[in-house]
Amino acid sequence: MFRKLSLLALASVLVAGSLTAIPASAATKVSNGVACSKAGATTKSGGATYRCARNPLVKNSKLTWLSTDCITLAFAHNRSRAALPAAKAKTDAAIAKLDADIANWKIEVAKAAVDIADYQAKIKLITDANAKLKADTANLAANALQIQKFDTAIRNYETAIRGKSIFARNLTRAEADKRNVAGTYQNVQAEVGTALSMARLICSRGN
Repeated sequence: MFRKLSLLALASVLVAGSLTAIPASAATKVSNGVACSKAGATTKSGGATYRCARNPLVKNSKLTWLSTDCITLAFAHNRSRAALPAAKAKTDAAIAKLDADIANWKIEVAKAAVDIADYQAKIKLITDANAKLKADTANLAANALQIQKFDTAIRNYETAIRGKSIFARNLTRAEADKRNVAGTYQNVQAEVGTALSMARLICSRGN
């Protein structure tokens, strides 16, 4: 229902765009958290690319060098976190609809249970009566039409029982859908939390 975050995808995305490069030799050893002055400038250090920017994970942060992986993960986390309220509202609306469906199906299941019990009782009566007719081998020809009617009646009641059973299946399906909807949102929440932990790790000072 909701698109889950892919941490592997987030970690692999590179920041695109044309940036001004600063030779690593012209600056102090660069790592996450080291102060810089020119927003948008980039440099390489230790095989990683760093950009002079404000840390998206820190409110009112100052310009510091941040690895491009840090920036990518941090912005991706912030976007996914910002989308959570809308996802929650959508989840709540879907669950409310399913709750209404579940309540209706429970009513139908209760009604069907009464009908099914009645059909099963009639099947037993007809089956017992039919068994006696079939056991009367001397009068099989005379009883053939009635036996056929009894057989047809039994089949009709069995068909009716199968038809009434659909309400129980619909109830089970609606309850499963509710669990899936709720679980999907919980997974999204968990992924957002995991993405934050990973972003903080990648963005930690000195990396």
